[in-house]
Amino acid sequence: MKRHLSSYKKTIGYTLLSLVLIFSGCTKNFEEINTDDGRLSELSPADNRSLFPSAVMAGLNANGYIISTALFAGVYSQHFASTQPAHMSHRYLIVQDWVSHQWANTYVSAMPALYNIIESTKAKDPTLNAVARIWKVFVLHRTTDYWGPIPYSKIGEKGTVIGYDSQKDIYYDFFKELDEATTLLKANLAIPSFATKDPIYAGDNAKWLKFGNTLRLRLALRISKVEPGKAKEEAEKAFAGGVMTELADDAYMAVTSANPNGFNLQSGWNESRMSSTMESLLKGYNDPRISKFFRPAVTDGQFRGVRNGMSQAQQNIPANSFDNSSDVSLRLAPINMNTTPQACMYTAEAYFLRAEGALNGWNMGGTAKDLYEKGIEMSMRTWEINDATIISNYINGTSLPMAPGGYFNTPALTDIPVKFATDPEKQREQIGTQKWLALFPESHEAWAEVRRSGYPKTYPLINSDNPDVPKEKMIRRATFLTIERNSNGPAVIAAEGLLGGPDKASTPLWWDKNPF
Repeated sequence: MKRHLSSYKKTIGYTLLSLVLIFSGCTKNFEEINTDDGRLSELSPADNRSLFPSAVMAGLNANGYIISTALFAGVYSQHFASTQPAHMSHRYLIVQDWVSHQWANTYVSAMPALYNIIESTKAKDPTLNAVARIWKVFVLHRTTDYWGPIPYSKIGEKGTVIGYDSQKDIYYDFFKELDEATTLLKANLAIPSFATKDPIYAGDNAKWLKFGNTLRLRLALRISKVEPGKAKEEAEKAFAGGVMTELADDAYMAVTSANPNGFNLQSGWNESRMSSTMESLLKGYNDPRISKFFRPAVTDGQFRGVRNGMSQAQQNIPANSFDNSSDVSLRLAPINMNTTPQACMYTAEAYFLRAEGALNGWNMGGTAKDLYEKGIEMSMRTWEINDATIISNYINGTSLPMAPGGYFNTPALTDIPVKFATDPEKQREQIGTQKWLALFPESHEAWAEVRRSGYPKTYPLINSDNPDVPKEKMIRRATFLTIERNSNGPAVIAAEGLLGGPDKASTPLWWDKNPF
């Protein structure tokens, strides 16, 4: 790996405003920007707009993507498998120095900017306030879905201890925030928001409104097994408010040479390849996206995956080598890191969420079958596959996932075709599997959905180095950080009581009710 987070940052500077936010622990003293002598007493709209791009970049882990995302959610979701013998996290070890980058991106980089934007735009600048609140939920839902309890309601408070909130309380406040933010945004659509300082929608408030409602729908499905009544209420409100429906609604972060695509930046470091899970599905379904996602192996020109959780010795076997497995496509390679925008949320996901909601008996504006098929179509079009015949043939395909074989003689992953089944549980598996494919390469959400829904079915690890998580099981969370125990210890100890189990990678999150 090219670079690690060697220490937890305590100080962040905003040179644009000539001010410094001093952190004690992880989240303290945010408001000092507005109260310290000699500093700005109020942020102008221009100041707030200039703070937003850094919050977007940090929220997507554009800097340090490999450490915060690829080495954890990327392999735990089985979007990828590790081919780097120096790595351990893919065998379920929580490497603190690496995963702490996810925490730092949230609390050191993203939240100071968002906190100050939100605080300084209350009762004025409604669109700035609304969009910042929507993005705050996006950033923090990814963080809570790594750890469970996290600092949330106490962000910005002074003190030596910053308390954690339970995940249930956090999710309930997410829904409140999204309800208020989308209501505020809808009432003020004509008022400019972040304009050219918005790297996702370039100030298009109508698209942010759809994004906020789709995020609400995502979170509603997330809690559907633990609180189905609340999930139905929130999902139907989200759909009624207007979710993402068109290809133009796809959310990406624009990139430049100064701010490249974090995924592309790290993809050329020979640290991961196509997983066997991907191989079984993509090749078995004759999926036209396979060449959009990956390149053929160097050795024989075939698309090949490898198993997750290989030992160092197994990774060094020629059959499992870099050259004998599929790297990502050129679109996702470093050569295009300054031109390929970084994925944030796809419209296809909104259709799959609605399809599952329809199976639950919720009002999602269509049948599960129609919404499922539309989700597939939108994913194809996202990846520039626009031939209607190709799309139709895929949707109606009856072929099954294939057996990758290879060094471990890997069998077929499952027995479902793409063509929508008549059995409701098969339908759930189909929706979850196709959503997982459509999320690629956004592995944060893919890992959350594998844990939440149990789909797609994934191969057991070849080896687990974590005694708390056997190789046949799915890793459920990251353990609390040592740096937090050292600087915010009483809060971490109290947070252990909010987990519903020990501080282990095997303890399911609040919304995770799957037994696998």
